[in-house]
Amino acid sequence: LGFIFGPAMRYTTLVSCFTSFCKDFIFFGGGYVFPQVLSETVTLGTSPAVALLMGVLLELPGITLVLGFDRVMDRRPTIVVILATLTTCMLAFVFGGSHKLGGGWFEY
Repeated sequence: LGFIFGPAMRYTTLVSCFTSFCKDFIFFGGGYVFPQVLSETVTLGTSPAVALLMGVLLELPGITLVLGFDRVMDRRPTIVVILATLTTCMLAFVFGGSHKLGGGWFEY
């Protein structure tokens, strides 16, 4: 562990841990928790399975967009754009799910 968290590898180790956390959060959050949260807290008028299918289908334009970013930007700025977009989407999901109809945006 001294080598991994040593001065030469500390940044690489921390970035790898953060990237792995983000990947797992997105994968397990979308595949396991997303249908459960939708069934308990958000009313979409569809079943959680249909909502999950819609989410999977909406990933396809996102993947295409990321491949386009990869052609015009370097790897690191592309990852920053992806993580910023995912953070925005996760926050919109959290705050949108707790938003009550008829109230203002800041009434939670």
